[in-house]
Amino acid sequence: MKSKLFAAAGAALLVAAGAGAAALFASAEAQSAAKPPVILIVSQEVLVGQSEAGKTIPSQAEAVKTAIEKELQAEADKLKKDIENYQKGASLMSDEVRKKTEQDLAVRQQVSLPQQAQIMEQVFAGAVQNAQSKILQESQPIMKAILDKRGGTILLDRSAVMYAAPETDITQEVLAELNKKMKTVAVQKVTLADVKKKLQEAQAAQGKPAEKPKK
Repeated sequence: MKSKLFAAAGAALLVAAGAGAAALFASAEAQSAAKPPVILIVSQEVLVGQSEAGKTIPSQAEAVKTAIEKELQAEADKLKKDIENYQKGASLMSDEVRKKTEQDLAVRQQVSLPQQAQIMEQVFAGAVQNAQSKILQESQPIMKAILDKRGGTILLDRSAVMYAAPETDITQEVLAELNKKMKTVAVQKVTLADVKKKLQEAQAAQGKPAEKPKK
């Protein structure tokens, strides 16, 4: 569309001025100097979701999530049992021991357990995103090679484009090469021990006494 507009403008200029061949050549040079960029597009979502490596992420993520839920449930069950044991033996405790035990249990129930669940969820999401990022990192040199081969000057993600001609989409080309180079990607495991360590580090950074891990 842009080349047609340039051509129409050049023709109108020639008619109006009665210019000769020299003017036509100058117009062609101006068009060449103003050559538009060659824009190609790629879908990173497809690369992550449909690549062979990307297809290994959901099952791994589900296994990690199940392990997380199991650990959190075990922590909740332990807290419940500790509360029950406290209720049975509270009458035999001194006022000082009873108050301290109540405070410790309240902190575990209202603060520690919810914090652990929240951080585990964040770490889990980060582990999945990290695995996805590795796929996109591996695809970078592939995209660059295809861009150079096609004479492209700009590469945009499909999500940022309202419409593009099918021939500008290099997703399938990238996907084919990516599958040759990368068959799987690991989703890092998330454990409650890691989360407790992060909590201790955060509390230490804020100058708060770190809660000792429960055995």
